[in-house]
Order: sequence, then C-alpha cells, then structure tokens
Amino acid sequence: NVNTLPCSRHIVPGPLWWGGRDPSLIYKDEKLTVNQDVPVHEGKPHIVHFQYKITEVKISSWDAVLSNQSLFVEIPDGLLADGSKEGLLALLEFAEEKMKASYVFICFRKSREDRAPLLKTFSFLGFEIVRPGHPCVPSRPDVMFMVYSLDQNSSSDEE
Repeated sequence: NVNTLPCSRHIVPGPLWWGGRDPSLIYKDEKLTVNQDVPVHEGKPHIVHFQYKITEVKISSWDAVLSNQSLFVEIPDGLLADGSKEGLLALLEFAEEKMKASYVFICFRKSREDRAPLLKTFSFLGFEIVRPGHPCVPSRPDVMFMVYSLDQNSSSDEE
C-alpha cells in the first residue's frame, strides 16, 4: 500500500508516514499523558509535556526540559488548579521510574503573589530551595528554583 503525497514527487509508504500515532507521544495511561518534542540536534535538551487528568473535564499541565539526568519543570503563572498536587506526584514518579532522572527542579517567578504558599507546598512534597549561583541551574535572579532528589540506588529496596 503506497501513497503519493500531493506536495511531493516522492512515494512514501503509508504506515511509516501516517501511523495514526503521534511520534512525540512517549507514554499514556488513564490519567497521565507524556509527550516529547523531538530535539533539532542530538544531545540537546528535550522539551517534555505532562498532562494529568484530574477529572473528565479538568487537566493539570506541566512543561519541562530534560537535560543531563535532570528534569526542569516550570510552574505556570496563575493559581494552581485543584488536583495539581496529584499531577506533580505522577510527574515525579514518571521522572524517576521511566526517565531515570536524578533530580527534578521546579522554577517559578519570585514576583508571584502566591510565592509563600508555593514554597510551603513544594517543601511539604520534599523539594528544597536551591541557592542562587548553584551550578545545576541557570543564573536567573527573577526565578526561584527548588529541587527534588530522586535517589536511583534505593528504589530496589521495596522489591
């Protein structure tokens, strides 16, 4: 079965060109969907999109960058939706088990009105504040970073 693209003279095999599956989809279950932008250059950081289904109509979305075994998650501006905590916990579990990340960094603007509750919430989840000038994070004086360490060595203790 061979299809010819109308804008091209090349003959392209149908199933390879149109598989019906998004090539950027890397994981999907009943709650969590993870997509990845394919990097232009090999070895460059990957942009990863997480969507967590809170209810039939409510979705928690997180955008992240995977670089050097670290996942950097940007906390979107505005109030976090109810159920965002469950979405973030699913993201942490996925980062540890499927992506084999060593660290998950979150970042948000220091000027946010809800900065204090965010710090409290993420500290409660196990995140620690990253001091300015830390070598693992970019120099951004307007942005606060927090880190969650994923210890890959102790994950087999439960088995």
